[in-house]
Amino acid sequence: MSLYSYTALDSTNATKKGVLEEIDKVSAARRLMRQGLRPLEIKEHRHASKSPISLKFFERKKLTKTDIEFFTTQIALLLNAGLSIDAALRTMKQNSQKPAFREFTRDMERKLKEGKSFSEAVSDYPQFSPMYVNIARAGEEGGILPAMLLKISEYQKTFQELGQFIVSAAIYPLILLIVGFIAVTILVTTILPRFEVLFQGMGQQLPFHVKILMDGAALISNHMILSAIALLGPPIWIVYYFKTAKGRQYFDAKVIELPIISGFIRELETTRIFRTLEVLVKNGVHLATSLKICSGVASNLAYQQLLKKATRALKEGQRIAPKLQGQGLFPDLAVDLLAIGEESGSVGEVCGQIAEFYETELRVRVKRVIALIEPLFILMIAVGAGYVVVSMLSVILSINDIAN
Repeated sequence: MSLYSYTALDSTNATKKGVLEEIDKVSAARRLMRQGLRPLEIKEHRHASKSPISLKFFERKKLTKTDIEFFTTQIALLLNAGLSIDAALRTMKQNSQKPAFREFTRDMERKLKEGKSFSEAVSDYPQFSPMYVNIARAGEEGGILPAMLLKISEYQKTFQELGQFIVSAAIYPLILLIVGFIAVTILVTTILPRFEVLFQGMGQQLPFHVKILMDGAALISNHMILSAIALLGPPIWIVYYFKTAKGRQYFDAKVIELPIISGFIRELETTRIFRTLEVLVKNGVHLATSLKICSGVASNLAYQQLLKKATRALKEGQRIAPKLQGQGLFPDLAVDLLAIGEESGSVGEVCGQIAEFYETELRVRVKRVIALIEPLFILMIAVGAGYVVVSMLSVILSINDIAN
């Protein structure tokens, strides 16, 4: 079997292009005629042998999260403007300046011409989450795909804003820490050695605490490779270990027990899970399917396992709220509200209210943590720089004593 590209006319004399798999060109032509098409040109598909490899590389390396968000917003707007999916894809392909995105829209257009639905086409790409695929499928079945894509776009925008808020809040303390570290390093490696040379010229020794500081700096500068291994080796090993299955399980189990971080993780996971549930349930996706998708949305393994148990309980005819209660993972208020939503049949609306509340709580918690970290970093910098300055002053005073 080989792949063949074809150009044909349908019953309205409209040109159709696509790719099909057949034994030879004659069989391909017969297949097209059975479909009511008149073949104009049939030729071997040029990239048939390389497409799986190049597509795999493209999917993993080139199509970014930002591209997905842009694609969702733009195609929803174009569909609402009255364009067909094919026309919307062609418009984006013609106006895109990024080769990877043009290749993606071209490939999507080819998949649709082969007879795949939009949700089936996007499911071929790992960058599109199960939530995305299921909402798109529900939109196709209900004939409201543009509206569903706008919902997905709003969902993506909400979490993008939340992520940007957290990153922006963390930038200033990080800059403080980096600048302080650089300042102390310059003092130790550039200024203090000059005093050491001066003391050696006078036949005197540095004060004991200054000598310890200088010996440490000399040790690092004389053994740069070993020092780099000693400083960077443990963090790199820890990161590598936590990426393994055993390490991640250990990390996810311990991180939800830490006093301050556990509250942050609980509110972040609650916001993410209930926001996803809201979007899925309110747009026609079955609750069991929604819970299964949410187990993949959660980043912590403990939450994933708990949601899988709740999914099994729901399939057995049980309520999901009792399964989420008493585990310490979700706030009691969130679980109680979910139980009310199950009883009243308004799970989607209640999940949205829960997500809104805990997103606000998360933002407040981030602000409080950052407000605590900023003076802590300033104190660390002040102590480090102050110790070096005091050491320098003690050296200067010692020189004055020797001179007198």
